[in-house]
Amino acid sequence: MIQRCRLLLIFPLIVLILACSTAWSAPISPAREPVPRQGPLTKQEQQWARIAWSYFQANVNEETGLAGAQPNYAPFTMWDISAHIAAIISAYQLGLIEEKEFDGRIRKILKWFTNMDLFRGDLPNQFYSADNGQMVDWANQPGELGWSALDLGRLLTWLKILKEKYPVYGELVDKGVMRWNWTKLMDREGTMFGASYYQRDPNNLIHYAEGRLGYEEYAARGFLLWGANTDAASAVDPYSTITVYGFPIPFDAREPENLHAPNFVVSESYVLDGIEHNWDVPGDTNTNVTLHSDPIQAEFAWRIYKAQEARFLNTGILTARTEDAVDKPPYFVYGTILGYGTPWATLSHEGKSMPELACLNTKAALGLWVLFKSDYTDLLAEAVSALYEPDKGFYVGRFEETGMLNKSITLNGNGVIMEILLYKATGKLLTYSGKESYWDLFFKTNSLPKKALPPWKYQPFITIHKFDP
Repeated sequence: MIQRCRLLLIFPLIVLILACSTAWSAPISPAREPVPRQGPLTKQEQQWARIAWSYFQANVNEETGLAGAQPNYAPFTMWDISAHIAAIISAYQLGLIEEKEFDGRIRKILKWFTNMDLFRGDLPNQFYSADNGQMVDWANQPGELGWSALDLGRLLTWLKILKEKYPVYGELVDKGVMRWNWTKLMDREGTMFGASYYQRDPNNLIHYAEGRLGYEEYAARGFLLWGANTDAASAVDPYSTITVYGFPIPFDAREPENLHAPNFVVSESYVLDGIEHNWDVPGDTNTNVTLHSDPIQAEFAWRIYKAQEARFLNTGILTARTEDAVDKPPYFVYGTILGYGTPWATLSHEGKSMPELACLNTKAALGLWVLFKSDYTDLLAEAVSALYEPDKGFYVGRFEETGMLNKSITLNGNGVIMEILLYKATGKLLTYSGKESYWDLFFKTNSLPKKALPPWKYQPFITIHKFDP
């Protein structure tokens, strides 16, 4: 029995080594220009989609229609529910499920979304439980924590994609968003604010400007899609650069104002911005995936890719870095291109260096693969294509130091892989129907001033309580 267990542990590593050795036999030429992969999915890519979708087949609570962030872990965030919606739309458009199943899954989520309890009656809580749809803390215990503007920004993008692709759900989507109190979210300059209890004291709720370069601009697109002023959040300035293997990597140059806005440069925000928005400004109906109306973000994404390609060419370390879960404490780390100004730092949320947890990340590898067609991303895709558990989904990745599997399997990771494959098959994910929605028609003649809606008319002024660590 012990020998069998050892073989099970060693086998994935052998597969990886053989896969990489085969690919390495061919010369790896650096990519010269960003060229996205487009076209029908191959049989192997269809298999990847089925593997990623298996997470949602195995982990959705049939009664609530919700799924936890990981198997046997019921809490999920608004970032996660966005990935869940992305996975359902992708599964339907890629032909993995029929219309009846698609409609049933979406309607269960929207039924919860339009009735869920809100933090202090204002905004979606940071966590909910897939078991019953109620607000919980990280430990799946009933409780309120505050909200994340970054998570809500991503959710607004996917709610917009849903109602533009399927206007039949538009009224439910709009009525759910109209429940939110937007006076809590943004100030008149267009800065996004999250909130948490200071030292878990429910009498001391603190607001903080959430997000740094990369994440902030990505989340701001979601708010801008719904009419908010995001001038401050969308601006890349102030930023600076550090040269990594010859490429100037941008990072947020603001002084840390509090511990709630970690300054990490990772792949995920740039990958999601590329496949969902095509690095276009909101409202741009262009669907040419080689043209971008926000060329600065497209250029930043290219540099982040090239630095990771260059690290491999200089060191032989397969590199695809981003945030994700790990199968050991602290269970979540940021695998960065830059972390607080240090190249290739792997850090906990609190900023503790944990280089032993650096991973070749599956969703980051496939995200780079679909956005930047090259020898190197061919190699990345081949290396991660074996990192899955049949009928459970893709693993987060494998550790750089040991080559062993990071055995975490996550909702977000598999949802992101689903949308990566949909982008490959169909191009830019946010397309516009040209139809007026319930939201549009309602606010032609109405307003909800206590909720600061419509947001362009009642942009709120936030009173800030500075974080005192």
